[in-house]
Amino acid sequence: MSGSNETSLEPSVLTAEVPVTRDPNDKEGILRDNIESSPLDILSYVDLIRYYESNDQFEQGQQVYGELHQRFPLYSPLWVLQLKGNLQRDEFPAVEKLLAQCLSGDTVNSDLSLWMTYLDYVRRKNNLITGGQEARSIIIQAFELVMNKCAQFEPQSTAFWADYLSFLETWKPMNKWEEQQKVDMIRQLYKKMLIIPFDNLEKMWNKYTKWEQDVNNLTARKFIGEISADYMKARSLYQEWYNTTKGLRRVSPVNINTCNKNNIPQPNVTPSEKDVAQIKLWTRWIQWEKENKLILTDELLRERLIYVYQQSIQYMLFAPEIWYDYALYIPESDVFSRTKLLATSIQANPSSPSLVFKLNECYELENNTAEIKKCYESAVDFLLKQSKQLQNNQNQINDLTDIDHINKIKEKLTFIYCIYMNTMKRLSGLSAARSVFSKCRKLKNQLTHHIYIENAYLEFQNQNDFKTACKVLELGLKFFQNDGEYVIKYMDFLILVNKDSQIKQLFETSLDKVEDTVQLKQIFKKMVSYESKFGNLNNVYSLEKRFLTKYPDEDVLELFTDRYQIQHENYIKKLELTYRYEADKANMISLSNQASKKRRISYVDNDEVKGGDSKRFNKGQVVPSEIMDILKVLPKRQYFKNTVLDPKNLIDFLVDQTEIPEK
Repeated sequence: MSGSNETSLEPSVLTAEVPVTRDPNDKEGILRDNIESSPLDILSYVDLIRYYESNDQFEQGQQVYGELHQRFPLYSPLWVLQLKGNLQRDEFPAVEKLLAQCLSGDTVNSDLSLWMTYLDYVRRKNNLITGGQEARSIIIQAFELVMNKCAQFEPQSTAFWADYLSFLETWKPMNKWEEQQKVDMIRQLYKKMLIIPFDNLEKMWNKYTKWEQDVNNLTARKFIGEISADYMKARSLYQEWYNTTKGLRRVSPVNINTCNKNNIPQPNVTPSEKDVAQIKLWTRWIQWEKENKLILTDELLRERLIYVYQQSIQYMLFAPEIWYDYALYIPESDVFSRTKLLATSIQANPSSPSLVFKLNECYELENNTAEIKKCYESAVDFLLKQSKQLQNNQNQINDLTDIDHINKIKEKLTFIYCIYMNTMKRLSGLSAARSVFSKCRKLKNQLTHHIYIENAYLEFQNQNDFKTACKVLELGLKFFQNDGEYVIKYMDFLILVNKDSQIKQLFETSLDKVEDTVQLKQIFKKMVSYESKFGNLNNVYSLEKRFLTKYPDEDVLELFTDRYQIQHENYIKKLELTYRYEADKANMISLSNQASKKRRISYVDNDEVKGGDSKRFNKGQVVPSEIMDILKVLPKRQYFKNTVLDPKNLIDFLVDQTEIPEK
């Protein structure tokens, strides 16, 4: 904003794009459109992969996986799904390439399920029948690698330990030397396993003690005694961890066909209460690890914490605070690693203010202005794209949630632009800040009034340039003349620069423009307060009379005490009318509680909708007759020595891996 005339501040109109209508038979095009409109929705990509694979277009499916990995490089379930699919089709060269990508280099990942898939590959490539001792040695090395990389840190690692143990137990030695080697290796595995807190630890301990007794009853007590104390500690710590993280959901799809909203993270404008609860549980786990109750070395503790942090971003992929906490765990001295992680976090959370600002702090430490601009522009571009899509669908918006969504995007876009503008002023001077503001002026209907207020104060701070600042605010008034909040902020600025006639003019013109009663009352009271401090008493009385004529039910004493506020504090109430002061505080607390209660009720209502059948059943409804008929003909459980069906596993599968179609 280098010119002084007002026309240079006029915005141009940003037109919404006309949405493209697809042929209903163009399924691929429709799926591509879904990805284009929702680039963070993993299920949109999955639908396209499923479409390609159902038509034997596996190469195209692999390309879509590549797009996913580019945006979510540390989200291991996607790598696992792709690897398993390639292993099923015996695409070993592709598997080797993928493993090199996700287990090393910039996208190195310590996820146990990913490394277990690596184990599957190693065992497929090294046949024990044809490879003999050499193949067994390679597989054992792979097991040891997985154990050191992640299994030793994972509290839910029973599958790995059982698999490793089973592999050693099924070894058929050819001679006494191999027999002794097998015993030594199994004992060493037990020693490593039984001092680690993990699920099923107690059963493994019982299995171990029996195994030692079967090997040699005379030496069993000695070997068992050597690790007994460490085992007891590990068992206690696992129970403590379990109590700390009870309720934590760690669910991933079994295969590409079971991907659904129950097992794939979903991007949300506002986190649900369930998301918030999960974030708190992850934070508790991380804090528990930092207490180092396992008494690990600094290096091992760091590796364990990195593992937990990487797990947290698997399941809280769209939770900026989890990424932020992870980034702050990386030492300040390692600017490269912190910057790399934050850049990755923004690929999943491109419009997160906290992540964008933190990443730009890293760039600023390196004086990398180009990357700062790029980071800010990427964030605003993403938000503008969301905003345009919502504008294109305006005729379909009848839901308050959609309106709230639009308002949140406006607020976030404005906020990021404000910080962008201030950052450029700090780094490159007023001209660079004005360049950012010139872009904002073109976004007529997509920003809130805050950008004009922010720019006005920025201009004012530049050698007390109140003339340009006033022009900016006057321009903003053209678009926000009905917004009482903007008018009040405009009045505050005019009071600051002591523009008496402009204050009164703004007040008078706003009385007919501002429609919100609460805001209009605040404007009146602001003017009364101004006259009380800087005008004369007759003007105060005149304003109060006009106010009470317009709002005859208003409390006269309240109006009187308000105009004697000092630094936004009503000292008449606080020092004299204390009952009113306490009532105001109680009212604020009540309003806060009501808002919180409303959110809880909304959460419970949603829960009842999702689990309505169980709720109705708990209220005393009879089990359907069809179910009773099935139960009558089923054999009694006493007839079965072994468990035929694990009901918990069945329920978990139905909840996590299946999705009930919407009506």
